[in-house]
Amino acid sequence: MHRYEAVVLLKELGAENLIQPTLVLIEQRRPDNYQLCMKGNYDRFRLENFIKKFDLAFEEDTLGLLCIFTPE
Repeated sequence: MHRYEAVVLLKELGAENLIQPTLVLIEQRRPDNYQLCMKGNYDRFRLENFIKKFDLAFEEDTLGLLCIFTPE
């Protein structure tokens, strides 16, 4: 996704009360492609259903960082 799409996604996640982030990062995943990474409280099931509507994927690491991105 583009950088501005990551910002829009963050706003939508907040508006839908799907996540209460304590940390937000927008990182470059590939050239001209970014991912939205967050740490905080979220309902994994509701979040997964929401991002599937936009053909996005997510990963969770062992430190609790959730990254949403466009799959290859």
